[in-house]
Amino acid sequence: MWLLSFALPALAVPYFVEDPTALPSPQPCASDTDSTEGCYSNQAQLADLDGDGDLDIVFANGGGYYEPGDAQPLGVYRNDAGAFTYVTDDAFGGFTGRIRQVAIGDIDGDGDLDVVVPDGYAQQPDAVFVNEGGVFTNDPTRLGTTSRAGATRLADVDDDGDLDLFISDWGDAPPTSVGVGHLYVNEGTGFFTEAVGAIPADLSATGTGPIDADFFDADADDDLDLVIASREGDSLLLVNDGAGVYADAGGQLPAQGGPYVYGPDACDVDGDDDIDLWLDGGSRNGLEQLMINQGDGTFSDQTNARVDGNPAADDNEVQCADVDQDGDMDAVIASLSDTERVLENDGEGNFVLVEGSFTDADGAAISDSTLGMAIGDLDGDGVLDAVTGQGESGQDFLNKVYWGEGAADAMAPDIRRFTLFSNQLTESTSLFHFAVQDGVTSEVGPVLQQAYVEYDGAAVEASWMGGDLYRTELDLTNGAHTLQACAIDVAGNETCSLEASFSVGEMKSGCGCASAGSGASGLLLLALSVVGVSRRSARSTA
Repeated sequence: MWLLSFALPALAVPYFVEDPTALPSPQPCASDTDSTEGCYSNQAQLADLDGDGDLDIVFANGGGYYEPGDAQPLGVYRNDAGAFTYVTDDAFGGFTGRIRQVAIGDIDGDGDLDVVVPDGYAQQPDAVFVNEGGVFTNDPTRLGTTSRAGATRLADVDDDGDLDLFISDWGDAPPTSVGVGHLYVNEGTGFFTEAVGAIPADLSATGTGPIDADFFDADADDDLDLVIASREGDSLLLVNDGAGVYADAGGQLPAQGGPYVYGPDACDVDGDDDIDLWLDGGSRNGLEQLMINQGDGTFSDQTNARVDGNPAADDNEVQCADVDQDGDMDAVIASLSDTERVLENDGEGNFVLVEGSFTDADGAAISDSTLGMAIGDLDGDGVLDAVTGQGESGQDFLNKVYWGEGAADAMAPDIRRFTLFSNQLTESTSLFHFAVQDGVTSEVGPVLQQAYVEYDGAAVEASWMGGDLYRTELDLTNGAHTLQACAIDVAGNETCSLEASFSVGEMKSGCGCASAGSGASGLLLLALSVVGVSRRSARSTA
């Protein structure tokens, strides 16, 4: 007798299910005189602020979108294995403001995360919160500015090992006012000085109202370029010269036919080891726009050819995340007028809408006024969860936690490329850069336990630069060496790149070679650059 076997399709289940009890009640900004509850939250971020290994929640509060509104508390929730406690009063001194975005990163090099909170409407000095063991002290003298900040991000733009600060000024009448970009260079200890002229003076070359920004390596030259989302007109691409000076490269980014861009994201969607770009609302009728990188930082609009079923809506953010754990980046969309939703990647950068990907506990779709979203594993089960921040529309702005219902993370991080540089420090040291893409993007970089380099078998810690880039400095000696980049994600999945061999030797005087030193005692380093290190070929120790 023949035994027939058929592969049945997987049952359809939501990827994210709301838990209305996850955040303590009442939420901040509850009113004693009417039914309004919840702050006007422009942005949601996840970051391990207290260093205990799980992701805490930060909401940038203080409406409205283009008018100052009332000052509201910075919304910070400490996470304890998926149980949340509101800690703004204890950890941030009850700080209030009119906050559009915050920037999170280790600004003083002490190994913990600090928080920069620029004001959105020039109502008070920009706050710089320095982490002192999970309690944060505001030292505004570290920046010394009062901003009209549409967006802010931290990144090591000049490759000196510390995080610099970008703030977009969206003008006095957003979204139509001309924007200005400010780049503040870190002096090494978390004090910032503006780098005058580092950003083109007029950000309105293509659009106005610069409302968001993202650092990423658009042209694969191991420094951080910058995309600035314009609320009116086209977004702007700025290319880094390697030293933190930016030039307008808007011609490399196709025009956006849509009404606005609020929250773009950058990741490799098609597995070719360069960074592509999602622009929410960038296509006509408010559809998300998919820009495919041609490998050199020039982008092609391939939305129509690659995205199927996505509804036109007033969306506010798109984020890359591997929600189905198949090794490619899906797109998760936060919407003001529609439901949150997932566009699933087929592995080659083609996307299709997944119906019912966000629901309440009864399986019903949720339509609310989402302005910000962040994705990460909140309860340590290896499954991606989601947080959304509410504002602008409706009466109640109740922020939400969604528990993930997808597969647990069993995929090792993907080391896309690594490069060893000579001639950049002293004659006995060199810089090593590598790019890591894991299962979700974040404003504070890939969520990893560790990123490091194995140099002749010894581990050398690497620091996050911004985007998906990491760097470390190596002490070079004469002779043969081996080198590989490694990363371990929070689920314990580990990968190391292919091992590369190189040699360092004495340079003969007058040889005419590129050298890390000068004269007969200089060091000659053979150039080393490796791309295309696939996640699927990496080892996993989960």
